[in-house]
Formats: sequence, structure tokens, C-alpha cells
Amino acid sequence: MPPVKSALSPGTVSAPSSDQLPPWDLYTVFVCLLSGYILVPLLLSNILLLIDPFMGPVRKVILEQGVTVLTWLIIFGGLHWRYGHLPHYLGLSMTRPRQYYQWETVLLILLSGGLTLLLSLLWAALTQWWPGLNLGTDPFADFSRSQIWAMSLFAVFTAPILEELIFRGLVQSTLHQRWGRIGSVFYGSLIFMLFHGSYLNNAKALTHVIVIGLCFAIWRERTRSLIPGMVAHWFNNLLATVLMLSGSG
Repeated sequence: MPPVKSALSPGTVSAPSSDQLPPWDLYTVFVCLLSGYILVPLLLSNILLLIDPFMGPVRKVILEQGVTVLTWLIIFGGLHWRYGHLPHYLGLSMTRPRQYYQWETVLLILLSGGLTLLLSLLWAALTQWWPGLNLGTDPFADFSRSQIWAMSLFAVFTAPILEELIFRGLVQSTLHQRWGRIGSVFYGSLIFMLFHGSYLNNAKALTHVIVIGLCFAIWRERTRSLIPGMVAHWFNNLLATVLMLSGSG
């Protein structure tokens, strides 16, 4: 009986599952984080500021956020060109029924949204009971209303996708190779917190980042997918933005 020919043509590599660990290492992740958040945005922003030294604060915020987004698009494009199958490695593939992801998304929205409201109420109560309580520096204290609106647009429409791809996709999937599920959740959440440097001097903002970061990291390991985290991240940022703009956050 003649051997059965493979459905794949010679040289064709089947797409990996979302459970398969990425082929890059921690050094690659470190270079990507350094380039995507510090080196390239800083370089490009300074070049554009030299071109327009009298740029207003709102345009500066838009410039900084836009350059960061563009930089990460280039980085992810380079990773996909180098390794291929990037959506599978990052956790964008749907390997289970759609209803599973819908249910997990609803659960994560309820959990993260509920914790956001609970933390806001808790800190509001603490400041009332203890008027002299020092929560630290407000990360947006020096921002004008227009700057806050500009930041809010990116926080709602860009950050949920980009941050999940970076921290729960690129970073956490790589950490999983070395430290497993628990280690990837812990260290991934720690890295997520450290890269929100403007929140480190404010207790209220810091607790929010820690708790929400842990929720998204746990759900990444629970579902092996970024889809619930992206949707819940969007909802959470929208809720936090509404609370901040209303003066309750």
C-alpha cells in the first residue's frame, strides 16, 4: 500500500496552537521593551520636538502616544517576520468554542470592573475617615483638562489592545517558559506595574494597577488567550476614565 501523502506541501510548517510557547527568549523581550518604551519613542519624540520646539502640551501627549504605538507596530511586525505565527504565540487564536471566550470575558469584566469600583469606594472612604492620609502624588496633577482628555482617548482605544499584546502576550508567554504559570503571573504583573511608573508614587493608583494586572495575568493563564483580557481591559479603562473625569476616581 503506498504511503499517504501529507496535506502540507514540502517545507510547510503547520501553525502552532495558542498553548505552544514562543520561540524567542527573555533577552528578546528585554530588547523589545527597552526599544518600544524608551529608546525609539524618546529618540523620535526629541527629533519631532526639535522640528517643532513650541509644541503645545496636548499635541505633545498625542505625539508621545502615537510614536509609542507606531514603534510597537514595527516591533510586532519584525517578530512576525522573524518567527511567524505571531497571533498564535501571543494568544490571539480561538482554539475553543466562541461561547467559552464570551463567558470568560463576562466573568473577567465583572471581576475587574467590580474591583475597580470597590477600590475607588475604599479609597474614598479612607480619605473621609482619615483626612490627613497621604496617598502620594497624583500622576495627573500637572496635566490640564485637555491633556487628560487626550490621554483618556489613548487609554480607552489604544492601551487595552497594545498593553495586552505586550504584557500578557509577549512578556507573560515568554516568562511561562522559565517560571511556569504561577511565576509568569507574578513576574508578569510586576513588570506591568513597573512600566506604569507614573503610578508608583500614588497608593490609590498603584493598588489599582497591581490588582487589575493580576486579574488580567491570571485570566491569560486560565484561558491561554488575550481576547477576554483585551475586552475587559477596555471596559476597565473606560470605567476608570469616567471615574477620574467625574472626580470620583
